[in-house]
Amino acid sequence: MPGLIMIKNFPNRMFAEMAQQTLEIEGIHSIIKAPDYGFPGAAAGGGVDLFSGQGVDLYTSEEDAKKAEELVREQYDGI
Repeated sequence: MPGLIMIKNFPNRMFAEMAQQTLEIEGIHSIIKAPDYGFPGAAAGGGVDLFSGQGVDLYTSEEDAKKAEELVREQYDGI
């Protein structure tokens, strides 16, 4: 994904969406990329990604990457 930096890989969509909301509150736009995209209910409810085991990636722009990484690390380190 040109111009985008992966901030973190999460074990499931729930954590990725929580982190995405944290970034949005700070005015940082981000996107989620997951192998379950297009499969309603896949990896929902905090479950493990059943399709690939790859988890869910959170991306943001290069210019927001440093601040986004700091915010995500503060709240989601160890997840």
